Amino acid sequence: MKYKDIKTMDQLETAQKQVKKNIGSKGKAVRHSFTDMKQSYSPSNLLLSGLKSVSSYIPVDHLLLSTVRTIRRKLLK
Repeated sequence: MKYKDIKTMDQLETAQKQVKKNIGSKGKAVRHSFTDMKQSYSPSNLLLSGLKSVSSYIPVDHLLLSTVRTIRRKLLK
């Protein structure tokens, strides 16, 4: 209903109820979207995403392997 078409108090109250209902449903949608976003951007997901993007430029597997070998050599001495 358009507000310019409202002529009586009953129509105004009906329109206000509809607006409140729409705001409530939009609020629920925003909360749901925020929850999804929080799950997507958790620290572990951000770290994994960063490692994936870095590994395309730097051979991370070779660096990790050499780091593990170095630590292992120092521990076994």
